[in-house]
Amino acid sequence: MCGILGWCGRHRPGDGQRFGAALDLLAHRGPDDRGVFEEQGVLLGHRRLSIIDLSRGGHQPMKDEASGAVIVFNGEIYNYRELRGQLESLGLVFRTQSDTEVLLQAYLKWGSSVLKKLNGMWSFAIWQPRHRKLFVARDRFGVKPFYFTLRHDRFAFASEPKSLRALFPELQRPDEVALYRFLSDGFLYTEGNSFYHGIHTLAPAHYGEYTDQNGQFKVTRYWDYPETGTASNRSSQDAMKEFAGLFEDAVMLRMRSDVPVGVTLSGGLDSTAVLAAAMRHTPRKMVCFTSVYGGTQRGEAEWAGLAAAPYGIVPVEVEAPKGAWLDTLRQIAWHMDGPGYSPAVYPLWYVMREARQRGVLVLMEGQGADEALGGYPQYAVIAFLGMVKQLTAAEGWGSVVRAWRRLCATFTPRWVVLWVLRELFPWLVAFNRRRAGAYMVLADDFRHAVEKRLAESGSGHDEPRGPTADPVTRRLLRDHSRNILPGLLHYGDAISMAHGVESRLPFMDVRLVEWMFSRHDAVKVLEGETKWILREYLRSAGQNSIADRKDKQGYPTPIEYWLGEDDGAVVREILLGPNGKVTRFCDARRIETLLKHHLAGRSGVGNHLYRLISTELWLQQCV
Repeated sequence: MCGILGWCGRHRPGDGQRFGAALDLLAHRGPDDRGVFEEQGVLLGHRRLSIIDLSRGGHQPMKDEASGAVIVFNGEIYNYRELRGQLESLGLVFRTQSDTEVLLQAYLKWGSSVLKKLNGMWSFAIWQPRHRKLFVARDRFGVKPFYFTLRHDRFAFASEPKSLRALFPELQRPDEVALYRFLSDGFLYTEGNSFYHGIHTLAPAHYGEYTDQNGQFKVTRYWDYPETGTASNRSSQDAMKEFAGLFEDAVMLRMRSDVPVGVTLSGGLDSTAVLAAAMRHTPRKMVCFTSVYGGTQRGEAEWAGLAAAPYGIVPVEVEAPKGAWLDTLRQIAWHMDGPGYSPAVYPLWYVMREARQRGVLVLMEGQGADEALGGYPQYAVIAFLGMVKQLTAAEGWGSVVRAWRRLCATFTPRWVVLWVLRELFPWLVAFNRRRAGAYMVLADDFRHAVEKRLAESGSGHDEPRGPTADPVTRRLLRDHSRNILPGLLHYGDAISMAHGVESRLPFMDVRLVEWMFSRHDAVKVLEGETKWILREYLRSAGQNSIADRKDKQGYPTPIEYWLGEDDGAVVREILLGPNGKVTRFCDARRIETLLKHHLAGRSGVGNHLYRLISTELWLQQCV
């Protein structure tokens, strides 16, 4: 897990020094080592966080002497031992114990087809001097970031936009389309755009080839989701056995490390399952971290303690202090290099910092389960509406009534009704955004200009593949590939790497994702119970109390409450004060109206206010 930077094309005097300074902006991602490769027209840089093969053998950029090929790599190849064994059987000899050397040799042996063999998370670039070609690739789900820019006859890439902005100061301006889509719909990184005009993201599951001779960059997709919900029906016992085998192997692969491995534990279904799987296969106690807020605000500490107790583990409680929240969010804005929609970044910041201070440099997390197994209320509501539509006989009403009761026990009747209305009448969402959401505060000139550009270009949101066999899986696919998970992966990477900690996500294992999306929705949502198969797995692991949890918390944060303190004074100071920048895109009077809605207790408005605060802090820190 590291920071990478590259620059191909014509260089001028002094560019090498600028490159070194831009590379050092990524020092937090790789505090353990630094390396630069340079030859005519090519600069490759690497900041290393040592996780596998802590010796100098893992130094990057890494060169293959026979071919002259050079790699810079950010991420982990979890199945590198198996791939190494295959390559050794073909006669290859390795000089290090690193997964980087395995990746380089595997690419030289198999070319781009190697990507289908990899299980892990990655962004990497391989320079091939004989062909004057740069090969770059990003993992299937975009766990690891890859930003790039094409500037005339030069191609550059980096783990974070700040390094590209340092190389090309003209990139230091917002991408208005990306900003509009974030403020209006909460979408992040759609259609390959970052928040900076001229800086793009390599899409997940894609690789690219830049040819130095003609300056062209060609992008190709190498993986896609399976035809979803089409797998043959199996008994629940068979499904449970298959899931458990894949999930536990995903966890075990992610425990491969030459440094200590821990768990972020909220006491929810996902993180508890990760801990349970790990403890089934290791004799040592895992270090677990959970977030609290001090005083009476205990967060998820009690649930985390309950989840860890069967293994004799006492979770490390990490306080996210109220007094530092604004200064911390400023730091977070710099590290994220863009705005974000989730205040969960705040407690996560302190968890990662504590892990680093304790020397736990790898943390496993439960990210990715909700968007594959149906953890949010909308999935249960979609499944419920599907049951109602398929009723053909009076005896079917029994299952509908049971599903309704379970739904209301999980999410409260009020929220279930609201979600039912939202699914039946999608226009209500747009109507509410215009009355009490971030969309309502957009300045008319800005909104009309962007919407006109979008209409003229015919640009829309990229849709996932189809068809799908059931509506639940269809929605899951959209949220997993576009609507929700990409933003969560972005902030998870940014916050963990801000402290030089590697975040590993067992639910993002490609084998497990393909299995979950190829199964019918019954293994995900059953009679109103979300994440059915994961709850069954927890029960088999003796975690009945966690399996029966009905409230979904994750990393709860009181930031939305703090925004309303002192009659919203902090919000007015940041958004409407003399240094405010967001009013270039938003109407100040409408921001005041939105704040009044929040102070009056209107549900959900605090989330939109946070979105504006996050945008303002990004504009102040980065633009």
